[in-house]
Amino acid sequence: MLWSSSGRRQLAAEQARRLADVRRKKPESATWLALVEAALAESEDATTWDAVPPPSARVNGRPARAPLLHGAELDVDRRSASRFVSHLARIAGFEAARRLDALDLLEAAVRQDDARIDALVTGAPSTLRVLAQLAVVPLLRGCARKVESEISSAWWEGYCPLCGAWPTLAEFRGLERKRWLRCGRCGTGWDVPWLRCPFCAETSHENLGYLAPEDGETTRKVEVCDTCKGYVKAEPTVRELPWWGVLLDDVETVALDVAALDRGYHRPERPGFSAEVKIVARESHFWTR
Repeated sequence: MLWSSSGRRQLAAEQARRLADVRRKKPESATWLALVEAALAESEDATTWDAVPPPSARVNGRPARAPLLHGAELDVDRRSASRFVSHLARIAGFEAARRLDALDLLEAAVRQDDARIDALVTGAPSTLRVLAQLAVVPLLRGCARKVESEISSAWWEGYCPLCGAWPTLAEFRGLERKRWLRCGRCGTGWDVPWLRCPFCAETSHENLGYLAPEDGETTRKVEVCDTCKGYVKAEPTVRELPWWGVLLDDVETVALDVAALDRGYHRPERPGFSAEVKIVARESHFWTR
């Protein structure tokens, strides 16, 4: 972990350059990018977040279609979680979030339980949902680092094999343009067939298509499904994007989201899979910054 003289966590050089580039292109997203920056920096703190016991891919009774975190119990340092959630709340100017139980927020976020998140504080539920999904990134990254080797190469579902979220984007990697879906929460990637909707499993080419930008951009596009009206952003890559690159590319391509929404496509309201995860407190015996 890199620290400045003030004690504030710092991004690695490559991340900082990429974030600065997105800021130049998207100045209107300053607050959102500040939250993303905080989540990226916090995620590098392996001492705190990698201390979470990893779930096992061999948990008895886990359904075949369930992600690895389903049924897991994760212990999280309460002081570190509270500090991070308060930091995000200050960035967003959402003071009410600083008074809630950080572990409750993390558990609801991992489970993708928006109703539970909304009930934690009064007012501005959409802001709290954003905070919750970024607050959980370091925890999910800590889990991903520990269990990436346990993810089955035969995973066929459209949702993340680790946390159950729908994909943030699709990558077409290398010269072969093999299609990989990427999770924007934990960074996990899994390969899927070209003609298959991740949301409803539609495979008919007559119902699957794409939207291309009108500004001359030829690499990025939006995959759409006319059966469920779902969409996912897609781009070619020479190699696998770093996990944090998925988050930043998502911010940089908001115009594609707008284009899809304007044409009647949408992201599913329901989670891909609501993983039943329990978070318990691990009390620290030292002060954290």
